[in-house]
Amino acid sequence: MVMTWTARALTPEEHAAVTTNAKVVVDLLEDEPPHPKLALHLGTAWHGIHWLLTGTAYESESAVGQAIFGGEPIGRNLGHGPAHLLDHRVVRRVDDALESLSVADLADRFDPDLMVEADISPGFWHDPEIFETLLAPRYRALQRFYRRARKAGAPVLTAIL
Repeated sequence: MVMTWTARALTPEEHAAVTTNAKVVVDLLEDEPPHPKLALHLGTAWHGIHWLLTGTAYESESAVGQAIFGGEPIGRNLGHGPAHLLDHRVVRRVDDALESLSVADLADRFDPDLMVEADISPGFWHDPEIFETLLAPRYRALQRFYRRARKAGAPVLTAIL
């Protein structure tokens, strides 16, 4: 089963809606086509990016670990757990943490053997171009997403679908 990660920076109206009616969560996360400035889909790259950020499969206590796994659970189980809501304070900490790590920093941490050993999905880390074609561009998009959310003072809704 393929697991993908998606996020949405919430407008004030959307934030009010998800906190009063958790059914709205799915509609916002499955917005198709995704809003170009409010939504981000990392596809299957999410787990590799998280591992490069934290050196772990699922750590979420650090600010950088919260980029993928942060926030408070909200709504029903979507198949791989509920969505999570990061308030604007957490978004600010995540943005600061991501800003301090460049793509080159992540490239230095890229170790296909360790990633396979740690069972980081999707698992095809030995492809010689995978860092440049999958991880680096999606990490840059993650940085831009959190920067925009921070500037807007927006909370962020995330989920693994």
